[in-house]
Amino acid sequence: MTSSELNQTGKLSVHVSRFIRAPRERVFDAWIKPELRRQWWQSDKGEHLTACEIDARVGGRYCQKQIGGCDASDATGDYEWIMEGKFTEVLAPERLVFTWNVNHPDEPPNEEIVTVEFAEAEGGTEVTIKHEGIVSTRLRDGTEEGWSKLLERQAEILK
Repeated sequence: MTSSELNQTGKLSVHVSRFIRAPRERVFDAWIKPELRRQWWQSDKGEHLTACEIDARVGGRYCQKQIGGCDASDATGDYEWIMEGKFTEVLAPERLVFTWNVNHPDEPPNEEIVTVEFAEAEGGTEVTIKHEGIVSTRLRDGTEEGWSKLLERQAEILK
């Protein structure tokens, strides 16, 4: 399930959720342990993380890197994407909140907020992502698609 909205500052947000057939603790760990995140985090073109560091505590930082194209027309796929930020809330195994910064080549720097909630559900976990502070509809659409595909991949890996 996905949805989008516009907040009072004119920035956009995305809500994405997915049922994952795995215990909540295992799904939560897949977000905070680099060796697990590397298993499910990849682009729609199959590009995996080239670096992943996670210090999952309040004030702790994360940084992950991935080589890929800048847009659909980029056939070279040699841009280094850097996704980084810090954790503002870590409540295992229920909730993660972290800042989100990406080095978009054609967008100004913008710090966004991502909240990931892990709810127990019969036979698994309902994961809900709320990504706030997005500055353009193009980025919102890409963010929504990206999180949806990542959750789909996570569901495949953790089953």
